[in-house]
Amino acid sequence: MKPATPQEDTIIQRYEWIDDNRVIGFVDYYVFDEVCMIMHTEVLPALAGRGLGSHLAGKAMEHVGDSGKTIVPICGFVAYYLRKNPQHHALVTPESRHIFNIGT
Repeated sequence: MKPATPQEDTIIQRYEWIDDNRVIGFVDYYVFDEVCMIMHTEVLPALAGRGLGSHLAGKAMEHVGDSGKTIVPICGFVAYYLRKNPQHHALVTPESRHIFNIGT
């Protein structure tokens, strides 16, 4: 199961992936000016281990990139994802790349 596009809820600042009218995964964030702080990523426990978290993180990175913002990956999972996916390194603030050892 690979949902195509996140739905953004700007009120609670969350990207949600919905399948069959249920949230199967989400990425919580906070936006401050041009910076998007990725706070937490979660998928349904029944779907763990299938690569869905990585898929969701990738879609969130694309969405943030399309918005013209940069990323501070507070979420440990997203920081790990970013270390393994150099195509998204340019989205990460220089300070965050140094602090979280992303692309250094």
